[in-house]
Amino acid sequence: MSKPLEPDQALALVPGMEPGSFRIQPMSGGLTNRVYKLTSDKATYILRLNAVHTDAFGLDRVTEVSIVSQASSAGLAPEIVHADKDNGILLLRYVDGRVWTHDDLQIPRNLELLADLLRSVHVLPLSGKRFDALGIANGYLDKLSSRQELHEIGAHCKRIIEDIAPAGHSCCCHNDVVAANIIASPGLLLLDWEYACDNDPLFDLASVIAYHRLDGRAADALLTAYAGGSNVETRQRLSTQVRLYGALHWLWLAVRQVLNPHPTQARQLETLQVTLGRGLSTSCYAVRGA
Repeated sequence: MSKPLEPDQALALVPGMEPGSFRIQPMSGGLTNRVYKLTSDKATYILRLNAVHTDAFGLDRVTEVSIVSQASSAGLAPEIVHADKDNGILLLRYVDGRVWTHDDLQIPRNLELLADLLRSVHVLPLSGKRFDALGIANGYLDKLSSRQELHEIGAHCKRIIEDIAPAGHSCCCHNDVVAANIIASPGLLLLDWEYACDNDPLFDLASVIAYHRLDGRAADALLTAYAGGSNVETRQRLSTQVRLYGALHWLWLAVRQVLNPHPTQARQLETLQVTLGRGLSTSCYAVRGA
């Protein structure tokens, strides 16, 4: 993999952009993306660039851009100004708003607003790419081969995923609905669509429920607002998707821990392990070199 571009190098590849005319402010950086806010006298943009380990997570930038284009037209995502998959560049129109936090999900009215947003996402045109949970799990598990203790728990996560039947009904899904990806401006939009594809719509509900560990009352309120009610069957479907998300989230975090060990990730892995019902020693999460 070639060295990721710096912001000025990336802007030089965007037609009509003059790199020296922008104030460049780093916003976030990690294993998969580096994000910058670009400000000039005329406009403000968000620039997302690949990072060192972008390729490790099997992201489909082509599908992402296609879905974001549709979502933006529907008022559900920021506008794409320029996309260059080969050079790892995504330039978006800046959205001025407030990004949600965990506390926003404790407000019943906000769960109703989120349900409305997800229903709007789920009627977008199909992308043509089906969510392949088992394929994703296998890809993550391969990257854990250097850590036998993590690989063992990862194999347990894979078995959980194998036991869950693929979605009978698929629609366009974001697949990473967490508070940090929701912005009020003033209506709600979703950010960071890099995992988006066609999936069981309840997986989007499951992601926010599982990631933020919402209690049963909040989970049922979100499901009721989304589906116009809930019954034993839909609650069971949602519970299954929560378990699927949990297994995939553990594998994703474990890969991150191998590539870039960190105590916070270790604690998250330990918590998820308990949630998934795996009674193994948690000493395998100790921070060590990649």
